[in-house]
Amino acid sequence: MLLLRFEYGKELYDDLVSKVKRVRRRTPIHVDVFRRNVAVYVIALDDGFSCAFVYAAYLRAKEKGLKPSLAYVRYIDEGFLPDDVKRLGEKWAHGKLSWEEIEKLKGMTITEHVFSRW
Repeated sequence: MLLLRFEYGKELYDDLVSKVKRVRRRTPIHVDVFRRNVAVYVIALDDGFSCAFVYAAYLRAKEKGLKPSLAYVRYIDEGFLPDDVKRLGEKWAHGKLSWEEIEKLKGMTITEHVFSRW
């Protein structure tokens, strides 16, 4: 499981909740977004599609200065994520993914990649 935590920002939080709902109408995604007090949490299973969503949210929170942090069983640096997930997460943060890119991400998991970096 991949976990993102960042300081609450209403605009980003509302946008992420809306985006998850839109994506779920079209294709399964294993992501939850919720707020507790002054923090927002975005959690995902380890499939590439869900993790790219979390990484896109991470980048947007970072751009807004909301002090994001990623955790995978323990804290990880963004460098632990596979290059394809990061590349497509960057694209998703500022635009849309093609169906081909979505299918590629759905067929990936990040667990083995992350564990091999430890």
